[in-house]
Parts: sequence; structure tokens; C-alpha cells
Amino acid sequence: MSKGFIWICQNNKNTDYVELSVALAKSIKKFNKQNSICVITDKNTKVESEYIDVVLPMEDDDSEQHDIKWANEYKVFLKSPFKHSIKLAADMLWTSNTDWWWYHLWKYNMVFSKDCYDYRNRVVKKQTYRPFHRSNVFQNIYSDLTYFRKSRQVYNFGKVCEAISKNWNLARDTMLRNCHDEYPSTDVVYALAQRITDPLCENFVDLPWFKIVHNKKAINGLDHVVNNDNYLMPVVVDGKIIHGGYVQTRPLHYVNKNYLENISARIF
Repeated sequence: MSKGFIWICQNNKNTDYVELSVALAKSIKKFNKQNSICVITDKNTKVESEYIDVVLPMEDDDSEQHDIKWANEYKVFLKSPFKHSIKLAADMLWTSNTDWWWYHLWKYNMVFSKDCYDYRNRVVKKQTYRPFHRSNVFQNIYSDLTYFRKSRQVYNFGKVCEAISKNWNLARDTMLRNCHDEYPSTDVVYALAQRITDPLCENFVDLPWFKIVHNKKAINGLDHVVNNDNYLMPVVVDGKIIHGGYVQTRPLHYVNKNYLENISARIF
């Protein structure tokens, strides 16, 4: 069966997402035999890497005038070249072999990463960074890790995400409580689309191993520190990423865009 990883790669004035994408692709291929990789990009972002197998240019860039490039995230559902896809974000790293995932995921049309893990490998359900999820009765979806297969359900989900993204101001002001995001943030778009397409959660799948490590200080229980990364001092030892003395074995969403530079200075 055709299967692979896919994400959006668009540079902005602050971040070189090509560099981040190459690092993510390299980490996936380091650990996995099943490692086909596709990125969707715009005409101004040039992606050339031996680690990225397919580059899909967009015909239209819905975030061309946006400072934060979220508005194209729905396109993974409509344009993926794979029958089975795992959608990621560019600012992530793979830390272990996940080839076995496919033997479980293929049974479902779509699987979201609900909740996340902290650096100590503890499930975190609190929603410090997303106060409107609770007020809107949303599932605690982290869009940076989403599985889907080609199906009518997924196509419909992608079209709902497209409608929300292209009509963001209307959707935000008429369908959401306490949301003031200027651009269509992907976690909110996915959560709203899930609520619309599956209001009773009859098709919602929550797998305990299909979750990311989210490297934000509140999620890590480090509200009392000034800088999350300075406190945890991420380091690479024998090819393993270690945060605060704990080896990371799940997909790592590092958030801080200087993370790669910082961790590269501490490789042993």
C-alpha cells in the first residue's frame, strides 16, 4: 500500500522552514524503513533535498498575505499522493522507529493526536495554551500528528477545513467562543471541523501511542522557569535526544525555531 509522511513547508520572514523540513525528513529516514516523504510548498519556497521524495507546489497560496502560514494546512487531505498519510509539522523531529504504526492505523479513516506527552513521557490533558477548546467543547486535538487514508470521510473533512480556512473571519466570529486568532490556526480548524463532521465522536479514535511530545514549558510543568530549553538543556548523546535527563522516544514537536541550532551545539 502507498503510505508516507506529509506536511506544509512555507518560509516566512522569520523562519527557514525548508531547513526544519530537511531535518525532520532526515530524522524520519534515519529510523524508519517506511519513510516516503512529501511536502507541499509555495512558488517562493524552494525545496531541494535528497531526504524529501515529493515536492508539490501549490497552485494558489491561501496564506500569501499572512505573516503566519496556516491557511494552507487543509490541503494535505486533498493533495496527498499517498493512500495512507501521516500529517506532521515542519518543526518536529523523529526519535524512534514507528514502522509498526501503519499496521494499526490503516484500519481507520482518520486518527488524531488527542492530548500530548511531556518530556517525562507523561500524558498531559490540560489546555493552558488553548483556553477556547474547553469553552467550545472541542476535542484536545494536536494537528501536528494526524493520520488519514483516502476515503469519503477524509475528503469531506478536508473540504470543511478548506471552508473554515477560506472564511476564517466569519467562522471565528460566528462559530467560535473566545477565539481571537487573526489567522486560521490549524489546531482550531481541525477541532472545529471534527465537531462539525462528527459531533457525537462516533468516528473519533484515540490511540495512546499516537501522540506527540510537545515541548512548551506549561505542558512540561515548567511555568516557573524563564526558558524551557535552557532549563531542560536538550542534548544529543549517541544519536538519542535527551531533555532534562529523559530520552525522547516519541515524535518531538520542539516549537522553538532555534532548537536545531542549539541542540547541534551539544552533540556527544
